[in-house]
Amino acid sequence: MATFFRKLRKHFFDTQFLPILFLGLLIISQIVFNLLLLPDNILAIVLSGVLFILWLIDAIIVINLIDARSRLDLERNQINAMIYSINDPAISYNNDFEIILVNPAMEKFVNLSKKDLIGKIIKPELSNDERYGLITKLIFPSLAPIVLEKSADTYPQKIKVRFDVPRELILEIVTTKVIDERGQVYGFLKIIHDLTQEEALKKIQKDFITVAAHQLRTPLSGLSWAFELLSKKEIGPLTPEQEQAVSQGQKAINESLKTVEDLLSAAQIEEGKFGFQFATADISKIIEDALTKFEPAAQKNNIKLIFYRPDFKLEPFVMDPMRIKLALEILVDNAIKYNVPNGEVRVSINSIPQRPFISITVQDTGRGIDPQDMPKLFTKFFRAEQVIKEQTSGIGLGLYLAKNIVEKHGGQIMAQSEPGRGSTFTFTLPLDSAYIPPQ
Repeated sequence: MATFFRKLRKHFFDTQFLPILFLGLLIISQIVFNLLLLPDNILAIVLSGVLFILWLIDAIIVINLIDARSRLDLERNQINAMIYSINDPAISYNNDFEIILVNPAMEKFVNLSKKDLIGKIIKPELSNDERYGLITKLIFPSLAPIVLEKSADTYPQKIKVRFDVPRELILEIVTTKVIDERGQVYGFLKIIHDLTQEEALKKIQKDFITVAAHQLRTPLSGLSWAFELLSKKEIGPLTPEQEQAVSQGQKAINESLKTVEDLLSAAQIEEGKFGFQFATADISKIIEDALTKFEPAAQKNNIKLIFYRPDFKLEPFVMDPMRIKLALEILVDNAIKYNVPNGEVRVSINSIPQRPFISITVQDTGRGIDPQDMPKLFTKFFRAEQVIKEQTSGIGLGLYLAKNIVEKHGGQIMAQSEPGRGSTFTFTLPLDSAYIPPQ
């Protein structure tokens, strides 16, 4: 009852409640009249009392309705204010796909006025309509000509689509539920992010990197061949100083060629052209080959390479041996490069209980990784500030490539590190090819 009187005070002079208020005053006047002038007419007094109780029940219902509508109006105004403040096109519609709200950006985007949109029920059949075709495909994005990406069926949902008509558009459509006070889904809110210019810029950057890398590969390969001839003394003998200069030049050329290959691989990943050739292979042999390749670099800094063979029977399984070897080489190369003199690099294979997966761990005794760098470790072109200061070779693509290779095999990669205590990189691989995602 206390709640009723609180709501009554709030809406007492509300225009919607005034008729009920006047009716109540008339009933109370009738009761007072009967009590003062007709005290012996018990029937009239009882009827007046019943009438008052009915009025009170009606008043409670009306007050609750007025209060609910008031709160609904407040929520609607808040949503209106929020949507109107958004620069991106936004639209809200109910469960019947009736448009209840659009912002000016949406009106401009679909070239329709609010008058044309509010109250309009959008159905999939309108997808080819000259006026309502675009907005229909925004509400039903699966009808768009090309669906580029789609999130899981949880909210907020994200879907990336492309239109070629009436103009080329790449859009990210974010859908959220609109929940009423009872917790029921009242409708949906969509916000449209126009990524057309952003994607065009990305394509220009990607095309530039690809063309530049291809143009650099040929002359660098020629220089590598020339330095190889010099180092083998096929052109003539070299003085010790010349041998040292050739060795340094060969190292610089090889690092440049590796950078070019990494750039091309990153571009292929983004274009979905980073091809995989799956076959049955022995992971222990792949690890041995990778460690053998880096043995000279490890010996140069007195770093010990250790391979802990699995203590369980491990049969060959399906993978892309060349790509997995590349991922391992990236991790081992980093473990040597960022280690300390007389340090160690330990590689091990472990089984994962109750799962048809193995884990491969590459652990070093190096300087470790700053905690603030951990979230960005596997992103493209990321290099830690300390690494940049030390002018260590590389452009920050290695871990990005390793992550993509592992994930294309259905595995995961993770890192643990403590500054001054070394780093541990672990990735998983499925023993059952059914866990490898479609390529």
